[in-house]
Amino acid sequence: MPRMGKFPAFGKRFFRRARKIVGSCHFAHIWRIVVALAAMNGRRNLKRFEAACRDHHRRQSIGFFLSQAHWDAPEVLRQTAMDVLKQLGWTPREKAYLIIDDTQKRKRGKQMDAVSRIFLHAEKVYAQGHTIVGCALVYRGVVIPYAVRLWASEAFCAETEKASHPCDPLPFRKLTQLAAEIIAQADLPKAIVLFDSFYLCPAVIQACKDRDFRYVGVVKKNRNFFPDGRDRDKRRIAAYGRNVLRRLGRANAVRGKKYRLVQRVGRLSKAGRVKLVFSRRPRESSWIAMATNETRWNAKTVLRHYLTRWGIEVLFKESKQYLGLGDYQVLRYRGIERYLCLVLIAHLLLTHLTANQPGAQADDRNKPLDLGSVPQRQQTLRTKLWDDTINAMETGSRNRRVGKKLKNLLLLES
Repeated sequence: MPRMGKFPAFGKRFFRRARKIVGSCHFAHIWRIVVALAAMNGRRNLKRFEAACRDHHRRQSIGFFLSQAHWDAPEVLRQTAMDVLKQLGWTPREKAYLIIDDTQKRKRGKQMDAVSRIFLHAEKVYAQGHTIVGCALVYRGVVIPYAVRLWASEAFCAETEKASHPCDPLPFRKLTQLAAEIIAQADLPKAIVLFDSFYLCPAVIQACKDRDFRYVGVVKKNRNFFPDGRDRDKRRIAAYGRNVLRRLGRANAVRGKKYRLVQRVGRLSKAGRVKLVFSRRPRESSWIAMATNETRWNAKTVLRHYLTRWGIEVLFKESKQYLGLGDYQVLRYRGIERYLCLVLIAHLLLTHLTANQPGAQADDRNKPLDLGSVPQRQQTLRTKLWDDTINAMETGSRNRRVGKKLKNLLLLES
C-alpha cells in the first residue's frame, strides 16, 4: 500500500461523524490508523503504522492516542455503524438483526491489562488471553460491526480500584451483562436479537424485553421445559427434544437445505414463555433446540432467522485474518479496547467504499447485497489510495513530471 499523506477525498463522507466526535486534534490519528488497518497486508504494529503515515506520527504519539488521549472510541464505532446502515438503505421502520457473540485471543504478554486464564474454544485448550464481546448488525445480508467490549476478570477490576494502578477504575461485569448493556444501548427501534446458548440468560432476556426486541437463541440441553397446559410436567430438553423430533418431526427446506423440524410452546426455565423449535439435518444424529419469545413465528421462520447468526462468526474470522483484530501490542485496557474499535471501523470503511460501487445496490430491497469478500474490498481501497497518490504527485510542484508519467502508463495499461 502507498504511504498516506493528505486526507483522501473518498473518506470525507465516511469520517465526518468521527471528525465531530474526536475533534480536530485527534482526527489525523484516527483516519490514518483506520485506513492503514484496512489496506495493510500482514501483521499490524506501531512501527508499520508509523511507516504508513509518512512519519507524520511517531510510535509514541500513536501509543498516546490509543491509551491516554481523551476520545470515545465505542461512540465513534456506534455512530459510524449507523451511518453505514443508513447508506445501505435501512430506515427506522425496518427490522435489522442484532447479533451477540464473543471470541478469544491468546496473549502471552505478562504486563498486558485484563489478561486471564481462558478456554480457547477453537483450540480446545486453556491459555492466557483476552475474551472479546462483539455485536454486529445484519441488513440485507451485509454484516455491520456495531460494538465491541473487552472483558476483564474480577481480580483485575479490583486492582484498578487502587490509586497506584495506571488504568481507570473498572467495574466488574460478566459477559452476559456486557451483552445486555449493548442491547439496551442499541439505536434500533426494531430488532431481532440472535445469540448462542451462553447468552440465553435472564440478563439478556430482560434487556430484550425492555426494548421490545424479538430474540432467537439456542437452548442448552440440560435446561427444563414445561409444555403449555402442563405446568408441573417438567421435561429435560435433552430427552424431550430427541423424542419429539423422532416422533413428530417433519421435513422442511430452509435456504435451500433440508431440515427436520418440530415446534412446541411452553415455559422454559429462567426464560419464561417461549416457542421451542427442534432442528436436525437429514442423516445426522446431532440436533439443536432454539427458543424465541415470538410465539407466532412458525418453525421455518425461527430457523431462517437463527441461520443469520453465522454472520458474526465470519466477521470475527475475517477481522483476525485480514484486519489484525488480534495484533494489538498496547498494554493498557483503554488502548486495547480502542484498537479493537478501530479495527471494526476499518471493516466499516471497506463496506462503505464497496457499497458506493456501481451495481452494489440491488433494485429489489428484499434481495441481499453482494459486496464481495474482504480481500476484494481491500483491493478497492488500495486502488483508491494509489489513485490519490498519483493525482497528488501530478498536481504538486516537486513530482509533477513523475506523476504525469505514472498516470499515462496506467492509462496505457488499462
